[in-house]
Amino acid sequence: MDYLNKKGFVIGSEGGNDYAASDIAFAHGLETPVIKWDDPDMRENEDSPYFIGKYASMDGSIPTRYSKIVPIKEEYKPIYTSPVYSIPLFKLVYNRSVITTHHWEWDSYKIKGQTGERRLKEYLYNTPPLFHLDEANWKLHQADITANMKNWTPFQQEALRHEMTNFQTLDTDRLVQKTEFGSDLQVIANFSSKDFQSEKLTIPAHSALISNNGKITMISTDNLD
Repeated sequence: MDYLNKKGFVIGSEGGNDYAASDIAFAHGLETPVIKWDDPDMRENEDSPYFIGKYASMDGSIPTRYSKIVPIKEEYKPIYTSPVYSIPLFKLVYNRSVITTHHWEWDSYKIKGQTGERRLKEYLYNTPPLFHLDEANWKLHQADITANMKNWTPFQQEALRHEMTNFQTLDTDRLVQKTEFGSDLQVIANFSSKDFQSEKLTIPAHSALISNNGKITMISTDNLD
């Protein structure tokens, strides 16, 4: 990797490890990893509601492995997706060095009922959204993607300039969490189903508050599943 890096190649990883951090530019699969590779309901049983799809597409569209929106079993949520059990240890060290995002099988829309929750984590952790797009998927998600990019683009341009300097939970249920990037950029994500009061500001349920040099932006996910 060091050799390729010095030759000017952009190098990425499916996970992301400390020993590779000096050479890799991105790590997909670090924020949302491969979910239960050996579950036959997800990988083999095509009649299962949890079957994530096939690798191949015969009509030129995105393979269903990447475009099909599926739920995941309740037992997997605490392990793979729940913010309650998530701590951004990698980002606290490597925010300015490595772009981390979801595994390529699990783009931002892939998990049924979790698009909004995952978007809040994307802002909280400075995790770029991941999309698989063809003409049909673009038409389906175009309005949401373009609206979100108006907030995401200036946020990430600022977040990438700083280290993640703080992470903390603000309630006993660990459903309201805060990150800081440098000294002037903060994100408070409210994953709970009730409003949260932070100093003089109210953060609605399922929303994130971004404070960037005193400018406040509110990210709402009420229109997402």
